[in-house]
Amino acid sequence: MRIVVFGASGRTGRLVVEKALGHGNSVVGLVHSSPLAGNDPRLSTVQGDIHDFEAVSDAVAGADGVVFALSHGSGPDKHVNETGIANVIHAMAEHDVRKLAAVSTAGAFDRNSRMLSLTYRALVAVTMRAIYDDLEAMERRIMASDLDWTIVRPYGLTEGPASGDYRITIDGALLPKAARISRADVAGVLVKAVETDAYVRRVVVIAD
Repeated sequence: MRIVVFGASGRTGRLVVEKALGHGNSVVGLVHSSPLAGNDPRLSTVQGDIHDFEAVSDAVAGADGVVFALSHGSGPDKHVNETGIANVIHAMAEHDVRKLAAVSTAGAFDRNSRMLSLTYRALVAVTMRAIYDDLEAMERRIMASDLDWTIVRPYGLTEGPASGDYRITIDGALLPKAARISRADVAGVLVKAVETDAYVRRVVVIAD
């Protein structure tokens, strides 16, 4: 397969690239400034920005699947995921690419659930409010598309190695007594989502 990774130079995106290459795929990464490490001949890059439709379209051309793994940081662009996914969905329609897997966050559309800790709910209400607004807007755009999409909502992220030992739901339901999950495990689920039909039009919540 030829898999395009948006956010390829980010902490989760780099692991998606590594996992996809490890499965024998070719990978295209859209990079703004940070280069991708490695000299694998199956890895190529397109220089550009997620807001630049032409660059996004160039990256998507000829792809079999797309992974959208932008950073969820609190930078100046409060709508980076929403505007970015709009360009990606447009490019996928233009080039007839069907498979899309995107990273969101646990608690999307359910911010006040008692299955989230009180401390975390307080953070979401104040510090992380803009991030959740952006990710929920992103999800709405994905769900409104006719793509074979998968949305992955992790319970926080760690830098630990992949364990393969985690819990999921595939209907967006929150998990009881959930703990943070490694980025490497999330990367594995994202790659599986574009390689197979296991999670088509599913919202996968993943936690340790």
